[in-house]
Amino acid sequence: MTGIARWLSAWDEWLPRLLRAPARGAAEHRRGLEQALHDDVAIGMAALTLKLDLIATSTVDPATGAEIDATRVALCRIIDDLRKVGTSIYPPVLVSAGLKPALGSVAESLDLRLRLDLPARDLGEDAKSRTGLLVADHLHTLCPGTFVTVRVRGRRFVRVRITAERPGEPGRHTHRAVLRCE
Repeated sequence: MTGIARWLSAWDEWLPRLLRAPARGAAEHRRGLEQALHDDVAIGMAALTLKLDLIATSTVDPATGAEIDATRVALCRIIDDLRKVGTSIYPPVLVSAGLKPALGSVAESLDLRLRLDLPARDLGEDAKSRTGLLVADHLHTLCPGTFVTVRVRGRRFVRVRITAERPGEPGRHTHRAVLRCE
């Protein structure tokens, strides 16, 4: 390691890391993917589950009924997995409920301790969706039990600071990003 690299690595613990903000079109693209997974695939599979229930009630053979029940359970598990994938692509409550409920839902599903410091006025749609994706993506990288503080400031230039304290590790890890929004 060269002298400058060694010097920078010594300060790595103290310097904030920069997060990569999602591009403008990424939020719309990811929302479309989440809707396609939920609307097309998950709802279609839920309809198949109902059909299997109807077939199971009309069948007289116990072995066939048990096989149908096992298939229905496996299908329900796949539907839940698809919904988790869709939620990690784009938190569905981000559009309807806003930034605070969406990030709270993500943190709860990942078993994180989240403290939000959001602006008093609501962000615009572009800023809200891009900020929500930035923070949600970062929350998915943290281990369960981590204490996380998210601070968001600005409207046109949105500044995001995420501070994480991992259980059993000394110090805080800070990540920052600036998003230019319309």
